[in-house]
Amino acid sequence: MSYFYLAAATLVVVALVLLLRPWWPVSRRVASANSLPALNAAIHRDRLAELERDHNNGVLSAADLAEAREELQRQLLDDTAAIEVSAVDGFSRRSGIALAIVLPLLAGGLYALLGSPAAVLPEAVQTQRATADMEQLTAKLAQKMEQNPDNPEGWAMLARSYKALGRWDDAERAFGRVGPELNKNAELLAEVAELLVQKNNGFNPRSRELIQQALRLEPDNMLALFLGGGEALDRGRHAEAAALWERLLPQLEPGSEDARMVESSIAMARGRSGGAPSRPAKADVVAGAVMPQDEVHKGVAKAATGAATGAATGQPPASAMASAVSGRVELAAALKGKANPEDVVFIFARAVDGPRMPLAAKRVRAADLPLDFTLDDSQAVMPGANLSSAQQVRIEVRISKSGMATPGKGDLSGKSAAVKPGAKGLRIVIDQVDP
Repeated sequence: MSYFYLAAATLVVVALVLLLRPWWPVSRRVASANSLPALNAAIHRDRLAELERDHNNGVLSAADLAEAREELQRQLLDDTAAIEVSAVDGFSRRSGIALAIVLPLLAGGLYALLGSPAAVLPEAVQTQRATADMEQLTAKLAQKMEQNPDNPEGWAMLARSYKALGRWDDAERAFGRVGPELNKNAELLAEVAELLVQKNNGFNPRSRELIQQALRLEPDNMLALFLGGGEALDRGRHAEAAALWERLLPQLEPGSEDARMVESSIAMARGRSGGAPSRPAKADVVAGAVMPQDEVHKGVAKAATGAATGAATGQPPASAMASAVSGRVELAAALKGKANPEDVVFIFARAVDGPRMPLAAKRVRAADLPLDFTLDDSQAVMPGANLSSAQQVRIEVRISKSGMATPGKGDLSGKSAAVKPGAKGLRIVIDQVDP
């Protein structure tokens, strides 16, 4: 942010220098003109006195004296014109000063009106503002829906808004008010299933049923295929998971992040099914159709691979446990009054040198603190990015006031030092309040 304002100020200064250059000679002329009137007046008085002396001494005749006086009068008129020029120069100088003041103010005003001042704010502040704006819009939409409840599309929109805010229970209730249209729409069924996966940190009988129902209605629905593959992997049906994701892959933009992620998941599922990793299908069926990034990054991938390394037995394999990081999370005594029992607590691991995407994540309630935790590869958020793949990780804990994993004003947080995967006995104290 400071670099932006420094660059803007530099440009304004350069513009002022270029625009005010014509006024620099004027300023010098004005300084000189300020001393001319007194000097000229003294000169005229001396010359007039000298002429009077010459006339009294008989050196000048009366006619010569009159002619000399007329000459002095003409010079006085010239002096008066010089003073007027100085006045004009003074006006020009004032114009330059006014320009130097008005130009920066006008530039700032136009940027505030037509630009995006919020774009230079810190990311955390932008996130807080965006969340607050969305909360307001969602509240207005909820009020309208109560006044006009016979609107399935409106209830679906409200449910999606609640889901984006992490208000799972409200989103589930809003989806429930869509009515009979819900059971006829594969996309809505898949969205409800996704909501339940996010809410419960995994699949339950209801979400599994909704996924199958969505696939029966629309066999090529993108979200249903993605969730269906995750559900099959969760139950150890690796070949089925790969088959479902192979039906999804042609609908993704070739070479996109989503396509690469699905290709990696297919290869992993094929490998775990006992067969060689299949060659990814060529993604040229639906050009430009991409899986929504927010659906991937809000935890669906975590559910899709939640038991990828040990779905058949329900336990992570020895390799995952060897890289597991464990310890205890506590809330500082000074902050206990700032946390409500129902506040959401996110515990996640990030690579010290790598992307900001968490390598493993766990969600609990503030009422569960203090809490002994373990993070391992079975809690990976994205396929191929897990604890065992990192050199060093940092465990971060956040008590979220908004219920979302993104930082927000008033959140409580704490983090560990950098540790290697497999570290045990960590002690993380939540002792910071986010501004």
